[in-house]
Amino acid sequence: MKKILCVDDEVAMLQCLKTALEAEGYEAVCVSEPEQVLATMRTTKVDLVLLDVRMPGLSGIDVYNQLRKQTPVPVLFVTAFHRSFNMDSEPMVQMWQEEFAEGTTDILYKPFDIAELRDKIRALIGEP
Repeated sequence: MKKILCVDDEVAMLQCLKTALEAEGYEAVCVSEPEQVLATMRTTKVDLVLLDVRMPGLSGIDVYNQLRKQTPVPVLFVTAFHRSFNMDSEPMVQMWQEEFAEGTTDILYKPFDIAELRDKIRALIGEP
């Protein structure tokens, strides 16, 4: 069974994601503090990180940059704000040309339905 690390500061969102992912056949590990991601990754092998962009403290982009220094694990950003991504910034241009183009990174905009979530995950890591 493939394991997905869900990172969101909203506990209700984490509960919804966990329920939806487990219904699809994935195992979900959830953390509500972005600072917990790297520690969790050291102790738990995951196939995908589902990462909220706007969180207090470290943003999803900050966490992503830290992750990329340690692992090529696929990342699915989740955001309610299209403006969360400044597409003109050098890091974002590079991300679009590399990770997004290589199929190891994608974005899912809130609100989304379960089918859209499932399709994005399957495109990144395949079936459970």
